[in-house]
Amino acid sequence: MDNIERESSEITDQFWDRQEKIYKKAFITIGLLTINIVVFLISTFVAYPAVYNEGVLVTERILNDGEFYRIATAIFLHADIKHLFNNMIILFLVGAVVENYTGHIYYVIVYFFSGFFGNILSMAYELKNGLKWISLGASGAVMGIVGFLISWLILNRRVFLRSKGTVIRVALLLIFVIQSCFFQEGANTVAHLGGFITGFVLGLLNIVVFKNDKMMEGLA
Repeated sequence: MDNIERESSEITDQFWDRQEKIYKKAFITIGLLTINIVVFLISTFVAYPAVYNEGVLVTERILNDGEFYRIATAIFLHADIKHLFNNMIILFLVGAVVENYTGHIYYVIVYFFSGFFGNILSMAYELKNGLKWISLGASGAVMGIVGFLISWLILNRRVFLRSKGTVIRVALLLIFVIQSCFFQEGANTVAHLGGFITGFVLGLLNIVVFKNDKMMEGLA
């Protein structure tokens, strides 16, 4: 093995060592993954369609009947296995890295605030345009995590662009995210956008205002 191959092997080993350490501490991300999967199994095979009837986002039911809990419960419901898979794979790939960077508490704030604001923006869009949607999914919350990541990448672009491998990995991830969240049939683009904006703003707040300027381990 020549020096170039040896250095490449060492870099690869270091990358996977960092990934292992990060995922061992990603308690919130693993918990969210588990909850979403369990809720999907229950709502699909045990209590169908009751869970969906009582949990999805229905603006009319929220405003007229005061069922505000739907803004939260809809985040944990998914239409089918493909919908669940797309959201959970993004959460798995991005969530642990962001959680390691922000800490558990701030990560929870980003996730749920993004999901809530995405759903609220979706409701506002419905009302403004005279629409009646039934919405569900963790996409708004997940897009908030992605929004946080993008804020870090923009603010740390000089460091980020030094590693071609990291750039390629992030580019492939973003292609998958964009395709899954904005070009899937029936995707609630408004909720996704609302979640992304929330996560992006919370990212700027965390990095700039709170001066969390450390490296984001797990990307490189």
